Amino acid sequence: MDSIRSVLRGEAAGSVKFVAAVLIMLILAVAVMTLSDWTSQARTSLASQQERLRTLLLLGDEYKSLAPMSTGNRNENVDVAAVFAQVSENMELGSRVNRITPDGRNQSVEINRLYAEELTELQRQLVSRGVRFIAAELRALPAGRERLFTVSAIIGPIS
Repeated sequence: MDSIRSVLRGEAAGSVKFVAAVLIMLILAVAVMTLSDWTSQARTSLASQQERLRTLLLLGDEYKSLAPMSTGNRNENVDVAAVFAQVSENMELGSRVNRITPDGRNQSVEINRLYAEELTELQRQLVSRGVRFIAAELRALPAGRERLFTVSAIIGPIS
């Protein structure tokens, strides 16, 4: 025990170098552990971001598959407001349709609290009647395990 005290006090020959070497090794060990922790966090974050990108790419492919390929007839004479009214009545959207305003030959609409299946069905029914989403903004709200969507969109004839 006395020899350890003399080494730590720097009284023994070479003890200063020994204490300095031990301190440097401790600092290096802490630095290696910290760096290891940072790299594991970075790997986890990267994996999470890659999974989000894959999900977004799948959603984009799914959205592209919903779009009509090409229609032989032009539907420029479609009454967009009437078609939307028929579809919203057919789907019983009722009070969830927050806004319908004319926008030239197009219509600006806002629909609240749609489930993903309802949104897909709305798009399918509109396309089958010659109307498409020209531009849309989706906002997702959590509803238990699912999400409800609010859609602000401009719809118009397929041309």
